[in-house]
Amino acid sequence: MKIALINNLYDPFSRGGAEKVVQKMINDYQKDGHDVFLISTKPPKAKTPLENSCPSYYLNSHYFNLANHCFFWRLIWQLNNLFFLKKNYKKILKKEKPDLVVTHNLMGIGFRLPALLRKMRIRHEHYLHDIQLLHPSGLIIFGQENIINSCLAKLYQFFTSRFFASPFKVISPSHWLLNEHQKKSFFKKSKLIVKPLMIIDKKEEKTENKQIAKNFLFVGQIENHKGIIFLIKTFKEALKTRPEIKLNIIGDGTVLKKAKEIANDTSAINFLGRLESSDVYDFMKKSDKLIVPSLCYENSPTTIYEAQKLNLPVIAARIGGIPEMMLQQDILFKPGDKEDLQDKILK
Repeated sequence: MKIALINNLYDPFSRGGAEKVVQKMINDYQKDGHDVFLISTKPPKAKTPLENSCPSYYLNSHYFNLANHCFFWRLIWQLNNLFFLKKNYKKILKKEKPDLVVTHNLMGIGFRLPALLRKMRIRHEHYLHDIQLLHPSGLIIFGQENIINSCLAKLYQFFTSRFFASPFKVISPSHWLLNEHQKKSFFKKSKLIVKPLMIIDKKEEKTENKQIAKNFLFVGQIENHKGIIFLIKTFKEALKTRPEIKLNIIGDGTVLKKAKEIANDTSAINFLGRLESSDVYDFMKKSDKLIVPSLCYENSPTTIYEAQKLNLPVIAARIGGIPEMMLQQDILFKPGDKEDLQDKILK
């Protein structure tokens, strides 16, 4: 069977967990003998990657650098993303003639793509990763839950729900995310499935297993909604009681400079930048706890799956789909609650 995988970003322009999921799906489909190709985007001035694990099409899009533009520019871009679809997609699909198209994040691709797939009578399966169909930001911040109930958000949902209609199958990693879409009358005729993004079938033991956690780890985007600033401030308070603890921070983002300023050269807080997956894996094996301090409603963070594969306990915010992922060894805290997180770190 010939399968097309479509996601707004992919290597070397990867930014989050969705790209890792797409890479795993490509590998799995290829192992099963399927013919796979990829459609993604790249910044207009960036070179098209020459090599990939499957035939790939990278179409120009400003999505990767969208945050660098002013509000009114982004507004026009969002309207274009909502109502218009480049002709390139139809040309590629006519050329490749896939039996199945599996879509992931379509922000930057165009929300009219599902309508094109229906018109071309191509079977369509969609994976949910966030709330981008409910709000153009793709984010619900803790304490701002009504953002998806505003008049403008409802107007936005009116169009996205009709453009998407009901794909043959919709897969969500969490009940929470699927329920949020069902509340807004999405996917009425689709086959709905709740399925983890990764199946943890074998856990690898860490090299060290200390009873009292000393080495803590953060892996993710250095952005406000990921709770990194909140984490650094909380950790600095915890250091007053336990000066021997350490925090390694892996990742990059728009608030990296601010995060370093708040850390103020504290020797116990180490910024490692963006690392290759193998290096992240090594740091996880050396750590005692992974901290996921998100202030946004997460769906199913891949970093938690990776930690669980290594039997690395997790301290995570009780928000979105995260509680559905927790194992017996993991700990939840109230999102944005400095005292609660500090208490979990100290214990």
